[in-house]
Amino acid sequence: MEKIKSKLSFLKKLSLVQQLIVVLCFVGLLLVAVLMPIVDYNVTSIVDKQMYERLTISQYSIIYNNIMPYKQEKEVYHIIYETSNNSFVQSNIGSVQVVYDLYSYLFKDDLAKIVNTDQEVLKNKGEYDERTYYYMITKINNTSKYLISLVDSEYSVSLITSLRNQIIYIQYGFFIIFALVMILWVLTLINPLKKIKNYIDNIKDRKDSDLIMNREDEIGIVSKALVEMKEDLDKQESIKEEMIHNISHDLKTPIALIQTYAQSIKDDVYPYGDKDSSIDIILENADRLEHKVKSFLYLNRLDYLQGEDNEIGSFAIQDLIEKIVLQMDFMKPDLHLETELEDVQFDGDEEHWRVAIENIIENASRYAKSVIKITLKEDYLEIYNDGENIDEATLPYLFDPYVKGVKGQFGLGLSIVSKIASMFQYSVTAKNHDVGVSFIFQKKK
Repeated sequence: MEKIKSKLSFLKKLSLVQQLIVVLCFVGLLLVAVLMPIVDYNVTSIVDKQMYERLTISQYSIIYNNIMPYKQEKEVYHIIYETSNNSFVQSNIGSVQVVYDLYSYLFKDDLAKIVNTDQEVLKNKGEYDERTYYYMITKINNTSKYLISLVDSEYSVSLITSLRNQIIYIQYGFFIIFALVMILWVLTLINPLKKIKNYIDNIKDRKDSDLIMNREDEIGIVSKALVEMKEDLDKQESIKEEMIHNISHDLKTPIALIQTYAQSIKDDVYPYGDKDSSIDIILENADRLEHKVKSFLYLNRLDYLQGEDNEIGSFAIQDLIEKIVLQMDFMKPDLHLETELEDVQFDGDEEHWRVAIENIIENASRYAKSVIKITLKEDYLEIYNDGENIDEATLPYLFDPYVKGVKGQFGLGLSIVSKIASMFQYSVTAKNHDVGVSFIFQKKK
């Protein structure tokens, strides 16, 4: 099989039209090598049957009308053999010697066979004088006579040639029509494929381009997918450009503060009155910078993990939530955290889910007035806070990476939450209530 594949690999280097021509040539040779012997066999069988039918019809007038024909459209030779005196008593062959030659070289054995058996009719063909003869030996009713009728193969050869030629013309006529249809069909594929290639080249060269395909077949499906892919790429490109702008702006402030305060301390100038207070500001901004950089790196790490084929396990998420709630009670004593937790399993890695849940609760704690409620059921997790509603126009894009969110925040935390949920086949959505907002995780179906 591998050898066959390697020999056929050259086809991949040819265009579709060239491949089709090679295939059609192969089919044409196959027709000659395989089909023609079958055609010859069938045509010969048909002609043999016709020749014997011709002999049967010719014998009818002799047996039932006792008429020996001498001139016909195609001469059939007849010989009557009398068993009582073992001789040929009648014939339409002019030469007696020819009659005995035909007997000796052609039908002697078959005549003896039918005479010595109860067989009424015997058909066969043989060679005499470099010619093929069809002959039929029939016993004449209620007599001791046998009628031997012969016809040479000249008629059968011409008939076979005529039939074979007609079949060949029909076959190759059909083959030519089929080949033309196939070539035209391939040409209809090449044109849209060229359009697709040009469209992809334009995408690669960052040129504006349109791809319009009024097709519902696989080419139309691929074209539609490419257009959707380009729209997604354009959207991602726009988001990345905005992200670069937002990140540069977001990082510029702490970096500038660190540089300014460090230079001031170096010059023995303390912006906050004393050395320790000024250094605390530098450390605070360094922590902010570190947090943002870690968020970027973690987001990129999640992109990498999503591309890996990792085995997904499950764990008891109730225990994880209870640990986070205890931690938040200590850090946010002014908020009331309520829980309604069932003992269920969630798919995924516990540490990643810890990051996702902590990000949501931390986000909720910034906007909650007094209450955060966590509800856990089978394949369902809801984290509610009684803060202000989210702008309805922002909801569809809230989890997109690098999109500026509520109160000027850049939403990296929510982007991380969305990627973690998606990685483990969960969805996450935000829902406004009359009072407050819920973030809901659900297992994808």
